[in-house]
Amino acid sequence: MKRNIVALLAIIGLAWVPAGAIAQEDPGCFMVDSEGNAIDLGPLCPGGGEDSLALPSNPGFFQASIKRRLGGVPVVDVVFNGSESFEMLLDTGASVTLITPGMAKALNLETSRELETTVASGDSITVGVAKVSSIQTGNLIVGQSEVAIAPEKAEEGLGGMGLLGQNFFGNYDVTIKENHVEFRKRS
Repeated sequence: MKRNIVALLAIIGLAWVPAGAIAQEDPGCFMVDSEGNAIDLGPLCPGGGEDSLALPSNPGFFQASIKRRLGGVPVVDVVFNGSESFEMLLDTGASVTLITPGMAKALNLETSRELETTVASGDSITVGVAKVSSIQTGNLIVGQSEVAIAPEKAEEGLGGMGLLGQNFFGNYDVTIKENHVEFRKRS
């Protein structure tokens, strides 16, 4: 039953029209002086740390660490709205990012509408739709995105994890390596 629910929800989106999103690199916390030298401002910035000076070496290239795998699917840390972090499955077959009701509650999300969608099995299910100001994994940040909220009955089948779907990484070529995922902006 759990596998069926995960399989059903993983292919959500046949009726989904994803909103456009703007991605931006996390440039670190620094300033450049008149001579072009980077000055670390890590202690002054929220979340600043020893790697706050790290400059992106290749614009349009992003990485996220894989924490572990669940049934072969990468599990990554995902930060919503710049503050709340959750483990999620990086699901290349999911059209949309799907969060659990528990995640929606922790994020204080209000459902803006409901959407009836057909999943891989051909069944119709109803999901809530809400907006988040940002979604981030690794150093890839996508602003203003819609997320689907799974029905209550699906939370257990998802193992308390959501699915990071193509409305997050659809504009990128994705390479899943052993210990990390690479995202390359399409030109």
